Amino acid sequence: MNMQDIILRKKNSGSLSYDEIKFAFEGYLNEEIPDYQMSALLMAITINGMNMSETLSLTDVFIKSGDTYEWSHEGAEIVDKHSTGGVGDTTTLIVGPLIASLGLHMAKMSGRGLGYTGGTIDKLESIPGFNVSLNEEDFFEQVSSLGFAISSQKDNLVPLDKVIYALRDVTGTTESIPLIASSIMSKKIAAGAKNILIDIKLGSGALIKTQEDAKMLSKWVIAIGEAYKRNVKTVISDMSKPLSNAIGNALEVAEAINVLHGKECALYHESIDIAAHLLSMAKGISLEEAKRQTIAKIEDGSALKCFYEFVARQGGELGKLVISDKTIAVKAKYDGKVESIDALGAAKIAAKLGASKLTLEDKIDYSVGLYVHVNVGDIVKEGDLLLTLYIGKNIPEFTNADFAFINIV
Repeated sequence: MNMQDIILRKKNSGSLSYDEIKFAFEGYLNEEIPDYQMSALLMAITINGMNMSETLSLTDVFIKSGDTYEWSHEGAEIVDKHSTGGVGDTTTLIVGPLIASLGLHMAKMSGRGLGYTGGTIDKLESIPGFNVSLNEEDFFEQVSSLGFAISSQKDNLVPLDKVIYALRDVTGTTESIPLIASSIMSKKIAAGAKNILIDIKLGSGALIKTQEDAKMLSKWVIAIGEAYKRNVKTVISDMSKPLSNAIGNALEVAEAINVLHGKECALYHESIDIAAHLLSMAKGISLEEAKRQTIAKIEDGSALKCFYEFVARQGGELGKLVISDKTIAVKAKYDGKVESIDALGAAKIAAKLGASKLTLEDKIDYSVGLYVHVNVGDIVKEGDLLLTLYIGKNIPEFTNADFAFINIV
């Protein structure tokens, strides 16, 4: 068995056996296969795809590359959610406390962002003192006692996914549905979740651009879940416009707190939907009843209290959260109606301000970002406030084209 034959078979649309997939991917993890050969295989997979048998084999190889968690304490209902990525998507910081206040348990492994928006871990690191690297003992204890913890992915949990994703990110192979499905599901299965909700983002600000691809990914993650006896449900949600008005790490933490206080907005409604789906799956109740119970936990303050305890337990000091006090107001140049707000355009502004990493060497400024003061359908007059930019030490140069992501007609 050799890597060149495996690459050629996939290049010619052939099907790879379990042993061939194991040889190639384990070999790369063990530094026996060079970057250029694995890059070639990933590109062949991206172009020609994988069938379900291959995808299940790849998922299994990913899972077995590290440890798996077992949650055995009595009465535990371990649930998890995953978003395929979006702009202003801070649902994890809202859904986690909701889940815990509903009596379920969420053991959340989250990632950093690389690209135009920060990941959940980046957002949490904007809270001074917050520990995103819980050791295994503390992680298990907090999930057991509080019902919710977030940590960066452990080195011993699906280590193969870490190295493959890093290579995919720089080789133009991130959009492969089989690779996405294997990456998502291997981590959820290894982390021990029994009920899993996958939020598939669709639109300009998302990895998935077409309805066809969204439906295909939905089909595949459900099939993988069934193979491992996991209860998996998917929702396909819009990411053509930002999910939140706040885009930027500290800004998004503050907005999550506003939602937990009861602020109704797109972020509020999507968080309620995700938490309700997980409650319905875990408890076998109707979605309508699950939504009623979920909303009640915001209204009575339980979810907010849980969020504060979660932050405190992981060492965070919300009182020291810094949002830049240097701002620039962007106002409407003419009367009209807000026709659309492009998520990707908003994310590019945030990145230009320094809210995310465009290369591994970049440093994030957690205090910067933007707040969008209008929503699709709003009527605006000349001079009305559209955006507030929160600026760091270096003020980037902007042109009118940068702000064209808010389309006023």
